[in-house]
Amino acid sequence: MKRYDESWDRPHRPGPQDLWQESDWLTFYDPISRVGGIYRIGQEPNRRKGQPNLFVFALGGQRYLMRDLGGRGADCDLTDEDRWQTGYRAAGNRVDALGSGRVRFRWDYPETEADLEFGDSHYEPRDWSMTNKGDEIIATLNADGHLECAGRLRGRVRIGQSDYTVDCFAHRDRSWGYREHYMVKMKRAFGAWGTTGPDFSFAMMRLELKSGEILTTGFVNRNGRGDDIANARLITTLDADFLSPIAGAVLLTLENGEAIRIECDIAQAHGGFAPGTSFNSVGTFSHGGKVGFCDYSATANPGGGDQIASQTDATLVALEAGLSRSAEPSWTLAKGNATG
Repeated sequence: MKRYDESWDRPHRPGPQDLWQESDWLTFYDPISRVGGIYRIGQEPNRRKGQPNLFVFALGGQRYLMRDLGGRGADCDLTDEDRWQTGYRAAGNRVDALGSGRVRFRWDYPETEADLEFGDSHYEPRDWSMTNKGDEIIATLNADGHLECAGRLRGRVRIGQSDYTVDCFAHRDRSWGYREHYMVKMKRAFGAWGTTGPDFSFAMMRLELKSGEILTTGFVNRNGRGDDIANARLITTLDADFLSPIAGAVLLTLENGEAIRIECDIAQAHGGFAPGTSFNSVGTFSHGGKVGFCDYSATANPGGGDQIASQTDATLVALEAGLSRSAEPSWTLAKGNATG
């Protein structure tokens, strides 16, 4: 596996393909301010197109969704000024490499804005493990390179008219290279990422293609020691709408045979690549007596994937783009009352 160097965090020279892409992804949840989000900025420089995607919320406040359409995002036009040596932007989203593994994420829209810095990495940024056909399928997603890392996120977020301070665990990734538009080949997709700090972090992905091929990849890192994941299973608890995730369990089997179970409590979610058939959510989990951050992404598949849900169908998932009220999970309040 290649060792990280700071060039991974800076824009790369595009390859010759129209679908050569570079993208950054950030996910976080602060249980103190009760603010979280899922952020992605992508560029396809040869097409001169960018894809800004964003979901941010404050429990008890408002949430904002810029919908990702068909996995491609809402394309925006790019100019030569939208890409430079240490960063790039797409519409109102911007990312800058600050050096020493520090990355600055910003967005600026009338409905929401933020200035956040990721740092204090819990382990050396790394790529996916190449097990269970990982090298075969990952090559269609991130042919040139990929980075995964958990760490600390600090800064500020505005949603609507309210300002919030963020200081919490977070996870980021970065990829560059030719990317085949693989979503049309996907039967199911599951993923989870999380951390309680340097003592325990994990990242996993399981992709099931219509051809029957299955990719399971990922790792667990404990105090700098990384162990690859051989197999993974996600068990999702849905609300009565059979769409909104309220909890989930991640069952990991490591290459060394060790089994790890991670229980996730979900704060908020948004409709993903196919609104009404998939979701991406953030919240917390407990491990080793510590509370950490987790991102939990899975396919709900209502109506066999033929039903496109509307906002009125969902209690927790944000499906409609724009600024709206954030859900206050009643089960969280009930659980808090039950435990005193």
